[in-house]
Amino acid sequence: MRFDIDLAFAVKLPGADDTVHEDIRGTIEAHGKSITIKADSLSVFPSARSVDRDALNSFAVKLKNAGITVVIDGPNGTIMSLGNVKPNLAALIGTNSTAVRLGKREAFKSLMGRGRSRSAIEPMTIPATLFPLLPTFLKNYHRRPTTTHYARGGGRPRIIFVKDSDSWDGKAPKVLNVVDEVMEIGSSPDGGLVLAGLDPVHARIVHNELDDYVLVAVGPVGGSVGLKPGGEHTLRSGARIELGDWRLVFFREEYADHGRPFGGRNGGELAFQRAQFNPRTGLIERDSNE
Repeated sequence: MRFDIDLAFAVKLPGADDTVHEDIRGTIEAHGKSITIKADSLSVFPSARSVDRDALNSFAVKLKNAGITVVIDGPNGTIMSLGNVKPNLAALIGTNSTAVRLGKREAFKSLMGRGRSRSAIEPMTIPATLFPLLPTFLKNYHRRPTTTHYARGGGRPRIIFVKDSDSWDGKAPKVLNVVDEVMEIGSSPDGGLVLAGLDPVHARIVHNELDDYVLVAVGPVGGSVGLKPGGEHTLRSGARIELGDWRLVFFREEYADHGRPFGGRNGGELAFQRAQFNPRTGLIERDSNE
């Protein structure tokens, strides 16, 4: 388990008349197994006197067993560190825990001095699951790398097709599953997908040895594919194909669409997908830019 976090947050504390009493800002940063939470005001923290020490110690031990360190910083420096830390004498006396280390004296003393004053987050007893950052702790857990290389031909590869808007009859588009190793598209009655008005064989979809579906143009092909006769294009889910008056779209479920590592959308929502290992070729693949 590791964490890579660079997050800024802001908390507006309401006053008695529902106006903003205090505007607090902070950051959460993490690199590997070390997480640092900083805030520019103590108001976001509970009084040290009101914290459930048993719950705090239990949580700190879980962090330590997972090898994780959480550092809590206030405006006067580090208040305390939890988890995989070397405890100091003050922590042993104050918390009776070997997974807690108290920070700078002035920082912790300020928190003690707040007595039982109201906090921005109440009640501040430690819940069973603390922070969305740390949902679970499972010993000896190793994340298995995922891949979009599902069983050959998986993901229901299919063509959805309809006439263009000028000649469309208003009916729902038709769907044809791509099941053949080579499927011919054209006006020939012997083709796998028969579309009137095209050349007898206008294009072919070839299922290759890498489990990709490749469009081979015999006649001109428009759309996002945009091929001249003789050109080829590896189809990814959402590829638009224009053949004469016909509009086609190729779809394949993302768990088997190799151009989208880890099931992520190719460039969608500013996403960046990690590389993945192709078990068929032994090569590392990156997000397709096709």
